[in-house]
Amino acid sequence: MPREGRGRQARRLRKLGNIAPSIGNYALVAALICSQVAGCAAARHRLGFALVPVETEIAIGARIAARIEAREKVLPLPRVQEYLRQIGWRLVQPSLRDRSDIRYRFIVLDDAGQVNAFAVPGGHIYVYSGLLLAAGDEAEVAGVLAHEIGHVVGRHGANQLAAQLGISLLTRLALGENPAQLADIALDWGSTGALRRFSRDDEHQADGFGVAYAIAAGYDPRGLLAFFERLQKMERGKRSTWENLLATHPPTAERIRRIEKMIAGAGSPEGRRYEERYARETAVLRRDFQALLQP
Repeated sequence: MPREGRGRQARRLRKLGNIAPSIGNYALVAALICSQVAGCAAARHRLGFALVPVETEIAIGARIAARIEAREKVLPLPRVQEYLRQIGWRLVQPSLRDRSDIRYRFIVLDDAGQVNAFAVPGGHIYVYSGLLLAAGDEAEVAGVLAHEIGHVVGRHGANQLAAQLGISLLTRLALGENPAQLADIALDWGSTGALRRFSRDDEHQADGFGVAYAIAAGYDPRGLLAFFERLQKMERGKRSTWENLLATHPPTAERIRRIEKMIAGAGSPEGRRYEERYARETAVLRRDFQALLQP
């Protein structure tokens, strides 16, 4: 390991040592070390549920969401905002059996150049207008939203924050202390679309939740795969703003095969795509976008 990497690891381990007395559970500290150094999926999940109280997750998520919405422009189209909330609410209903302690918010951010979506701890889910412009039907958007709900259900954001910051700092931020550092966290979590990547295990778990929720809500579960394929065709090997979702949610061949296997295991349900409804409900967004493109 390079000297710089060893130094970072040593600093992380010293931080872990500092929080041990307040936790009083050395097995959990070992789990945190595992998640920091080895990327152990089981330890990360145990870390989030054991070390980050739901109240802290919700409080820190609300503060990060407020920072994001202060820096980003929320799309000023109430009909489109309500439409996204309706899609999200259909998907939330089946998720309640796995996690019922979250009140979700679904917000469209106004940036046609960002084809992305992300979830903040505590149930704040953001979709850029560029993603709605790129999608072909409601099932594609539902697939993306279901995946993001899966990240919240799995507490992947809380796990990530706890591993990066330590529970002591995370608690102080939840209580409103250290606003400068909170601003940095908010920036990292989405104000420029530059999100941290979740681990492969987290992405797989979110995919599993997402496929199940899409099916339960009556959508074609292949919507997420169709959206990935659409973006890959748009890319055609060149870098552009279309690659943002692919960069933060990489649709590798292995991952696509895994999702297809999940769908087959569920009996390959057909579900609905809602093409006409999607075209109707997003028409005002497309008109505004076309107006911006005109000289």
